Amino acid sequence: MKYIPNLFSRIKRLGIEGRSLRRRLIVLSALFIVTFLIAVFAILLISGVFNIGNKETKVLFENELNHIAHDIYNDYGSISIKSVDLAKAINKSIENKLENLNIKADDLKNHPEKYNELLESECETLITALLRTKSSGVFIILDGTINPKLPNSEYSKAGIYIRNMEPNVVNLESPYLHMLRGSTQIAKNHDILIHSQWAMEFNIEGADYFTKAIDVAKTNKSLPLSKLYYWCSNMALPDTSDKVMLCSVPLISSDGTVYGVCGFEVSTLLFKLSYTPDTSVANTAFCLLSRAEDNTIDCSSAFMAAQYSAVARNELTNAKLRCHEYQNSLNRYHSPSNQFMGIHKNLTLYPKDSPYNNEEWIVSLMIPLKDYENTISSINYRLVLIFSILFIVGILASFLFSKIYLKPITETITKVKQSNPSEIEKTNILEIDDLLEFLARQDDKEEATVKKNKSPASGFQDTSMFRMFLKNIDTLSPAERTVFNLYMEGYTGKEIAEKLYLSINTIKTHNKRIYEKMNVSSRNELMVYINMMKEIESKKKPD
Repeated sequence: MKYIPNLFSRIKRLGIEGRSLRRRLIVLSALFIVTFLIAVFAILLISGVFNIGNKETKVLFENELNHIAHDIYNDYGSISIKSVDLAKAINKSIENKLENLNIKADDLKNHPEKYNELLESECETLITALLRTKSSGVFIILDGTINPKLPNSEYSKAGIYIRNMEPNVVNLESPYLHMLRGSTQIAKNHDILIHSQWAMEFNIEGADYFTKAIDVAKTNKSLPLSKLYYWCSNMALPDTSDKVMLCSVPLISSDGTVYGVCGFEVSTLLFKLSYTPDTSVANTAFCLLSRAEDNTIDCSSAFMAAQYSAVARNELTNAKLRCHEYQNSLNRYHSPSNQFMGIHKNLTLYPKDSPYNNEEWIVSLMIPLKDYENTISSINYRLVLIFSILFIVGILASFLFSKIYLKPITETITKVKQSNPSEIEKTNILEIDDLLEFLARQDDKEEATVKKNKSPASGFQDTSMFRMFLKNIDTLSPAERTVFNLYMEGYTGKEIAEKLYLSINTIKTHNKRIYEKMNVSSRNELMVYINMMKEIESKKKPD
C-alpha cells in the first residue's frame, strides 16, 4: 500500500512535466496495435473464422475417412474377387472328382461317406488361397452331413474352416493355421493345429452366410458367381467367441445344383490392424463398418477399429445411432445413452445388378462428444494464444521501433548541448539538418551582436557571475586549459582538433567539462565571457 502514493505522485508529476517523445510514440503504437487486433478479431468473429476448429476437424476427419474407405473398398473388393475365383476352382475340382466317382451333384447328399474325401482334396487349395489373400480365415461348407442320423442333422453341415491366427504376418513357410471346423485327420495330414473352439461340423441354424447365399443362388440361376457373393456382417459361429465377417460364394455345379458355399473370413483383429484411424485425428477416434437403414446405424452388427476399441465398444454395444448432419461441422450421432461426433460415407460392396445391392453399407469415423469438445477448445485456445503473442510482439516491437526512430533526435540534442550546431556533422535527415542550420544561423547572429557591442563587459565585469567565471578558470585541467586558451585565440572546435591532433569527439568531451566547470550552458555563453576577458585585457594595455 505504501507504493500507491508514490505511484499517484509520479502520475501527477508526469502530467506536469509532460511526456517524452519516445513515451508518446510507444503509447500511440500500442493504441494502433490494440485497435488493429480488435478490428481483426471483430472481422474474424463476424466471418465465422472462429469456427475454424469445427472446419479444421471436419477436414481432418474427411481426409482420414476417405483414406480408410478407400482401403476397405479395395481390400473387400479383392476378397470378393478371390472368393469367386476360389469357388470356380473348387467347383471345377469337385465336379471332376464326382464325375470320376460317377456321382451327380444333386445326389451328393446320398453319399455322405464321400464328404471327407472331397474335403481332403480341397484342403491344399484352401490353404494356398488363404495365404494369398488379405483375410484371416477360409472355409468350405457342403450342403450335407457326414452323420445324417444324428439329432438336428438338418442343421449340421460338413466342411472345413481354417483360421490364420496371425493375419497381419505374411509367412508362407510356417503359417500359424488352426482348424476351427473339419476333420481332425485332415488337419493332421496338412500339419494344421486344432483350434480350442473346434467342432466337427458347422451348425448353420440362422446362418445367413450359408442359407441366404444358397437360397439367393437358387432363385437367381441366371446370374454368374461374380454377382452372387454375399457379405455376412458381424457374427460369430456357434460356440465361438470371435466376431467375424464372412464373404460367402455359392458352389454351383454345371447342371445348376447348389451344393454348398465357400469364401473368406475377416476377423475383428484383422479389421482393427488394418483400419484403425490415425492418432493425429484423435486418440479416441474409431472407425465403424456397418449396415444402415433409415439414417440409423446398427452398432450390434458393426465392425470396429480403434486404438482403444474396448472402451468404444462398451459405449456402443447393441446401440442404434441416429444421425443429425451439419454443414460446417461434424455430424452428431446419438443413442439414448451416448453421443458422438463424426462423419460417414456409403460403401459399395456389390455390383449394381447384384441381388444384395439393396443393402446399404457405410463406413463412419467418430469420436465421443466430450473428446470432440475438448479438441475444439484446444484449437480455439491456440487461436487466443496466437493473438496474445501477436499483441506482446507488437508492444515489444513498438519499444524497439521508438528507440530506433528517436535515436538520431536524441543524439543530435546531446551534441547541440556539447558543441556549436555549425560543428555537428549532418545526419542526412532533412528535418534534423534543417534545425541544425537554423541554430547555426542563430548562433552567428548572436556572435555578430556581441561583436557590435563596444563594451560588452562594462556592465558585467564587476558582477559576481563574471568573477566566478574568472575564478573557475583555475579549476581547468591542463588539457582543458589548452582548449580554453585556443578558444580565446579565436579558434573553432574543428580547428582546435586539427591543431592538437585530436578527434572532434575528444574536443567535444573537453567542451562538456569546460562548460560544467565554468558554469556555462553553451559555447555562445562561453564566448561572451571570453570576449569580455579580451576587452578587459585590451583596456589594461597602454595605448
